[in-house]
Amino acid sequence: MDAIVRSEDMEVKKVLKNLAVKTLFLKDIKCLCCDAELEKSSRYCMCDICHSNLPNIVDKVCKKCGEPIKSLADFCMKCKNNVDRNFDVARAPFLYKDDIRNLIIQLKFGGKKYLADYLSWFLYDAYILYKFNCDLVIPVPMSSKSLKKRGYNQQELLCSAFVKNGFDVDINCVAKKVETQTQVGLDYKQRQNNLTNAFTVVNKSKVKNKSILLVDDIYTTGATVSEVSKVLKKAGAKSVCVLTLCHELPDGAVN
Repeated sequence: MDAIVRSEDMEVKKVLKNLAVKTLFLKDIKCLCCDAELEKSSRYCMCDICHSNLPNIVDKVCKKCGEPIKSLADFCMKCKNNVDRNFDVARAPFLYKDDIRNLIIQLKFGGKKYLADYLSWFLYDAYILYKFNCDLVIPVPMSSKSLKKRGYNQQELLCSAFVKNGFDVDINCVAKKVETQTQVGLDYKQRQNNLTNAFTVVNKSKVKNKSILLVDDIYTTGATVSEVSKVLKKAGAKSVCVLTLCHELPDGAVN
């Protein structure tokens, strides 16, 4: 009799466990990359295969800007040649290619804002991995015209994991006061000139003597984050660390 009861208890527990799994993890949740139905919960909303195939930056990088380098040098050629870098350090978990590139394009230009909820966790994990220690998180701002046209600032959305983990995220501290031409196709110097005096710190008391984490989606030449870092430091920021989801390799670079 006891054996029958134990057997029934085990069967009930099995049924309850299966019910809990179905309740907590909804069916038809699909991988962002390959569209396969996920077999288990993932805060990145990716299957194990696609997650493992992401273009992680795992090799040696420039100590300043985070660009992958293959030489024995500590810095990339731009940083070595004293190109203006107003931030203290910049890092990114991925190269700008393959699935992660497609997801960013969908987020920025395809109206798929929900993607940021998942992608933001990669930024948060990178923050922990790189052992950053910042007082305030600031997303790179967009001009009011560009914001109205797109309807949202993807940099703000990419800070969601930091908000969930109790970080102080300020989306109004810095503003882009000038509508600049598109940066696409411009080299570093042209981008730098294009962005001169484009940003302003609205609340200087908020950044004074603070260690800032500046968040952007892609590091291309570094001109944008460098210009924002410049105005932050002029406003009294103690340091500025830059964290982007991806680092785009210079033209002609191979990785």
